[in-house]
Amino acid sequence: MRGRATLAVALVAGIALAACSAVLLYAVHTNLVGSAQTTARDHVEQAARQLDAGTPVAKVLTALPDVTVVTTGSAHGTQTGEPDGDGATASVTTSGGPMVVQAYPDLAPARTAVVVLTWALVPGAALMVLLVAGLNWYAMGRALRPVEDIRSEFADITAHSLHNRVPVPGSEDEVASLAETMNGTLDQLQRAVERLRTFTSDASHELRGPLTTLKARLELALARPDRAEWPAVGREALRDTVNLEEIVDDLLLLARLDAHRPLKLQPLGVTDLLRRTIAERYPHRPVVLVAPAEPDEPVLGSRTALARLFSNLLDNGLRHAHSTVTVELRHTEDEAVVEVRDDGPGIPEPDRERVFHRFTRLDNARTRGVGGTGLGLAIARDIATAHGGTLTVRPPRAADRGARLVLTLPRPAGALTRSCEGQAAHS
Repeated sequence: MRGRATLAVALVAGIALAACSAVLLYAVHTNLVGSAQTTARDHVEQAARQLDAGTPVAKVLTALPDVTVVTTGSAHGTQTGEPDGDGATASVTTSGGPMVVQAYPDLAPARTAVVVLTWALVPGAALMVLLVAGLNWYAMGRALRPVEDIRSEFADITAHSLHNRVPVPGSEDEVASLAETMNGTLDQLQRAVERLRTFTSDASHELRGPLTTLKARLELALARPDRAEWPAVGREALRDTVNLEEIVDDLLLLARLDAHRPLKLQPLGVTDLLRRTIAERYPHRPVVLVAPAEPDEPVLGSRTALARLFSNLLDNGLRHAHSTVTVELRHTEDEAVVEVRDDGPGIPEPDRERVFHRFTRLDNARTRGVGGTGLGLAIARDIATAHGGTLTVRPPRAADRGARLVLTLPRPAGALTRSCEGQAAHS
């Protein structure tokens, strides 16, 4: 690119200088020729006045050697004949008869000046083209040096060195913007890779536990088949298999959410969806729904995904509640707000963000003995983010002591915009 740009600049400079030189030569030649023609006319007029005043022809020719005087039937001076288009003439009637005064411009100085100027302009123009090309080569080199630094640094970045960043020049131009954009992309890539590594490590650990338990249980039963209580072994193995199935299903769902696959959004009534979820999954569980009496305000969402979100929140609340889980729905001007509260031990303030991390279980409240894969709230938040909403843990109200999870879902006017912003921030 540097060579092509320099060649293009040199070509343009050469054409421009050639055009300017041609114009200059034409102007000089035209000016000198015009000056010679003016001098010839002045001499003809001067000779005509002298002859008209009676000055002898010989004296006039001596004073004005470039003038020729022609008399009818004869010729005096050194030149005779009719002048061409470049000459000047004047008719004079003297005592010796009518005469014609002629003068020709001297064009030799004009031709000499054009030749000399041409020989001066050609090497000067060539030197100027070389100078412009050299300056352009140098300037392009300085301009492209940051690009080469960025390229070489970026080429050295691998999956094991994602912490490296390309240098950002201090020029505050397009190259600096490119470097900043690349560093931002590398930041997102590093976070994604680190998240994938952590996710893979945690998933392997979570899957290894049930598999090890299942394997040990079956090995013990097979080691003493006559003493094994096979119905109990089968029930325990089935429980371990169900646990594995839940983990795998959650992992697949998280993978789809991480891939940002578009959801099939449609207007949904939140109150109706909450009632159906509670009636189908928790018909005999202590779940209380508090919803406004006015007609339901729709949100733009996926029925399957939101049902999973509500189920995860209710499962989390029921797992730690002492007696009751309360679900309260209210609408604001531009969003729907769902609060899920339980009367359990609550979530300590330092852990109110950590509970949304994958495979996180609090020491007392979230253990394998209590149940759960440690992915429920992480999945719930990812689904909320995919809908352009938020899911947070808020401090309990004055009369409560348990956990209080607050979900916000945008109304259709801003759902798509906030969904795109949420997915960008999530990545």
